[in-house]
Amino acid sequence: SFMIMACSSFLLAYDNSPGDSIIIPECIWAAATGGGTWTTEVQITDMSSGSVVRAYFHYGTTFRWVTLWTSPGIWRSVKFSNVLATMQSLDPSFTYYGRVGTLWLITQDSSHLIQAQARIYNGNYGKTYPGLRWVNSNTANVGRNMMIMNLTQNATYRTFVGFFNAISGGFSMTVEFKIIDQNNNLVGSIFTKTFAPWEFKSFNPFVEAGVSSGTFDNCWLYIRPISSGGSGAGLICFGSSANNYTNDTYAHIAVQFQ
Repeated sequence: SFMIMACSSFLLAYDNSPGDSIIIPECIWAAATGGGTWTTEVQITDMSSGSVVRAYFHYGTTFRWVTLWTSPGIWRSVKFSNVLATMQSLDPSFTYYGRVGTLWLITQDSSHLIQAQARIYNGNYGKTYPGLRWVNSNTANVGRNMMIMNLTQNATYRTFVGFFNAISGGFSMTVEFKIIDQNNNLVGSIFTKTFAPWEFKSFNPFVEAGVSSGTFDNCWLYIRPISSGGSGAGLICFGSSANNYTNDTYAHIAVQFQ
């Protein structure tokens, strides 16, 4: 079952080395504001041999999963032009269209390693997200804060942020958020969110901070978990901004604060 997964240990591994557990922060198949459809393309490369990849799509507080790919050999790759449509075909009793969440790719064991990359696109517009290993350095937890940079709210751009609570073992987490401007001043108010185990949640940080109107530029989001039921790999964080006129979109990759 899903709950038996545990963080893998790698000797001489880097933060972005191949892993048996790779997380795509944002995965979507839904109608786009302004027309068209957002679709998530995913490439997976087998860095071992014979990797069997299960895909878990987490949306809200629940998830669906399928066996997505069985690799024919080392360094072989597969690409899904619409990974959620592929999951729909393998899991027809559930409707994947109209949803956004996190995609978690897991192999059969720690000796089978993969890399993955996602491209979210609508026609000629799009953005990319790397596949993130399920390790401390790619997540936030108590005592390990993160930041999302270059947040903007004006006539041209709107910004959203997204989070997936991936604490090993499955625990709730409460997180404090602050929007900080270029002079280290607080924008709006501090706000908190509580994430259930394995919950995906996205929102407009300016709305949550009480400044849904007004122009803000050169800001960043401070992400500080204040309570957590578990240690180790924790909260996956990402940001996304969109052009209000063209609907083009841009990825904001979260980084460690300290």
